[in-house]
Amino acid sequence: MAGRRREDFGVVLHRRPYRETSLVLECLTAEAGRVGLVAKGARRGGRHARLEPLHEYELAWVGRGELHTLTSAEPRRRVALQGEAAICALYVNELLLRLLARDDPHPAIYPAYWRCLDALDDGMTREPALRNFEYQLLHVLGYGFARDCDARGQPLVASQRYLPGPDGGLETTDAAGQGSTGANLLAWVADDWSGQEARADIRRVMRAALAPHLGTRPLEAPRLLQGLRRLGR
Repeated sequence: MAGRRREDFGVVLHRRPYRETSLVLECLTAEAGRVGLVAKGARRGGRHARLEPLHEYELAWVGRGELHTLTSAEPRRRVALQGEAAICALYVNELLLRLLARDDPHPAIYPAYWRCLDALDDGMTREPALRNFEYQLLHVLGYGFARDCDARGQPLVASQRYLPGPDGGLETTDAAGQGSTGANLLAWVADDWSGQEARADIRRVMRAALAPHLGTRPLEAPRLLQGLRRLGR
């Protein structure tokens, strides 16, 4: 049986060839979560050939199991990003592909995704947008931690350094250059991103928090970003 028809707003996270003429689209949708859709005949051209990441569509599909059949895709909006902003958007898409299972809805992620993308075009808001999206994503998936107290519920000490522990919550660390000071974590809580050191600290904290959930294969976006910066673009 074909299964019931579903309709939802969605964005393409990734596309890859499938069989001789089709594409598999990994999509994030507003209500259904991550879904895998087969765009039949898309590699021959036609109405589904131009489905691209960073574009929002009104999608419809049918089918059962992990791969469904795309039946329509009507464009709604797109975010035009270039250079570092575009690579940061690729990074966000990679995070979602690594952390989200298919057909496991998390409705809070979809609006958070678009808020993040809308902020990426501004160099001043780019890093806060990425760190806040990473943090919200982990919380929605049940891997979050409090930013204003340690794992035992004690207030953070401004001069002490902290890292996310294996069981959730912030643990103290004496390793230089690891994690973040309590002062910089509290600045994050206050949405104060004015300090370069604070930005670097929060980046380290989120890298440590994400690492256990990303697997061993490196993400592609950081490599592309390093290459872009070497070229001075």
